[in-house]
Amino acid sequence: MVKDKSTKKICIISPSLKMGGIERALTVLANYFSRLEYSVSFVSAQGGEKFYELDKNIAFYEPNLKRKKGIVGKIHVYYKIISFINKTVTTVKPDVVLSFGDAFNPLVLYALRNSKVPVYISDRTSPDFNFSNIIKIGKNYLYPKAAGFIAQTKRSADYKKEKFKNKLNIKIIPNALKEVVIYDVAKKKTIVCVGRLSDEKGQDRLIKAFSKLDMADDWKLVLAGSGPMLNDLKSLAKDLHIADSVIFMGVVDNVDKLLSESSIFVLPSRLEGFPNALCEAMAAGLPCICFNSIPTEAILENKIDGLIVNEGEIEELSLAIQFLIENESERQRLGQNASKIKNRLKIDLIGNEFLSFMFK
Repeated sequence: MVKDKSTKKICIISPSLKMGGIERALTVLANYFSRLEYSVSFVSAQGGEKFYELDKNIAFYEPNLKRKKGIVGKIHVYYKIISFINKTVTTVKPDVVLSFGDAFNPLVLYALRNSKVPVYISDRTSPDFNFSNIIKIGKNYLYPKAAGFIAQTKRSADYKKEKFKNKLNIKIIPNALKEVVIYDVAKKKTIVCVGRLSDEKGQDRLIKAFSKLDMADDWKLVLAGSGPMLNDLKSLAKDLHIADSVIFMGVVDNVDKLLSESSIFVLPSRLEGFPNALCEAMAAGLPCICFNSIPTEAILENKIDGLIVNEGEIEELSLAIQFLIENESERQRLGQNASKIKNRLKIDLIGNEFLSFMFK
């Protein structure tokens, strides 16, 4: 632990405070640092909607952006964000800056390119993701200027070491798990998936797998979240004649209660950096299923605390779900083992790893 922590200033810069994995991870860390009596500032680059709550002692900053249409309007917004980040950090005078997000980190590093404040960054997407050329160029040029890079997994660290050689100071630190509240509610015959309704999250694959199940026991599929694929997913469920069995809940304020009353959790994602939703479902004691294309190290071990199926194998995913539907004792065993993730990813351990890295 760092000495004289009350004199240490940490500035956390986030794309927003909207519902999202980056925002969730950064607010969990910000609140932890504040509880330890560090001086914490939180900068939301977009302003507007707020889904996550910050500790009352955290200084919060957001810009007042007026968005214009078209490419000129987008460039104008980016210019304003860069200027806002620079001015805010200059005013706050932090000892360190922490930023998350593959597309966002280059923006922060560029904004602070002439600052002497050390900037620590972390990507949140799978290293396989094919970003636009401008983001790739930004990473190649600006990432070596970071004081440190936090990799969520060994896979991510190895990828960055191969790409940047010795130009990046890398440390592997997994996501901290937020406190998951367990509600004393009856279990429903529901298979739940929590996440943005988008192509990379793969809810279409889950709907297809669900359509192959023996529905004699009247199980339901619950999709929590909103996003651009909503209408397409509803159409898919209708085409597969299971529309009455698929529930689209939209954004759910109390995800913990939803997890407590569900019986099975499935993460059908095509791409993930370090899936918070999966970790939280495990912490809630749910038996979980995912594809082997996502990073499961430090999270889930096949047939020990969850089930892992081969990437893209819809039939295999369907069989895994059917197996858990038909085997309550196996659901309980996997769920009990899964809940132990709370000990591995608790904020005290993960938060202190961040502090040790940033203030070494």
